[in-house]
Amino acid sequence: MSSLADHSDDLNPPGSCSVALDAESGAGKTIILGVFVKEPIPGTVKTRLGAEIGCQESAQLYELFVKDLVCRFRSLAQGLVMGYAPNTASAKSWVQGLFGGSSAASGQANLWAQPEGGLGEKITAFFEHAFSSPGAESVVLIGSDSPTIPREYVLQAFEWLYQKDCVIGPSSDGGYYLIGLRKPCKELFQGVDWSEPSVLRQTLEKIKQAGLSLKLLPVWYDIDSRDDLQMLQGHLSALELAGEEDLPLLTHQWLSHWNSVSS
Repeated sequence: MSSLADHSDDLNPPGSCSVALDAESGAGKTIILGVFVKEPIPGTVKTRLGAEIGCQESAQLYELFVKDLVCRFRSLAQGLVMGYAPNTASAKSWVQGLFGGSSAASGQANLWAQPEGGLGEKITAFFEHAFSSPGAESVVLIGSDSPTIPREYVLQAFEWLYQKDCVIGPSSDGGYYLIGLRKPCKELFQGVDWSEPSVLRQTLEKIKQAGLSLKLLPVWYDIDSRDDLQMLQGHLSALELAGEEDLPLLTHQWLSHWNSVSS
């Protein structure tokens, strides 16, 4: 390949992606969306944000992030995998509660416990698990650090995976908020400095070394600090004023009562 990433295609207009329904795009193939979440225990989630606004508040807000993501994405793919941590009965019960208490029985989601180890081991295990599902043709994984990831970005990722080996959504902190694959490739997640802003650069080098074709989504953002939260507060207000309907409503409601000056 002469170029690591093909930037020639713009995103399809919102609502134009017909995932798994377009005959020329692979009708009937199973697409799987994974979401990595953590039980919202104060002091264990959003710790950097918690140091600035309080651990109770940051944990409460994170739980709203997850609830909003589930509400917005639960019907997007044929298979939804909730990759939860830690691997405890309490965490599993919390995730089940997001789906009315019996998600596994109702088929609304596949609950999967993240294994021990670093983030690279967890992501590798997730893709191996997801691709073990019968008929799995493409798998996309997102995190839960931003409740505003546009639905059309995830839809576009699935659309691109009909032709490309890998799709990445870069994040503004140097990592990525989304990664999609057509087959497992553990090499992409080995030897990556996950806590550093070079995660995306290192991953792109591994994609190039593996000879995979790639598409890039637009840059998006995570919420890790008070400044990020203030930006999110303004962004959500702007989206509402502009008439956007696909909003993370619980997060928006919480932020509408949050005083960034006194917090």
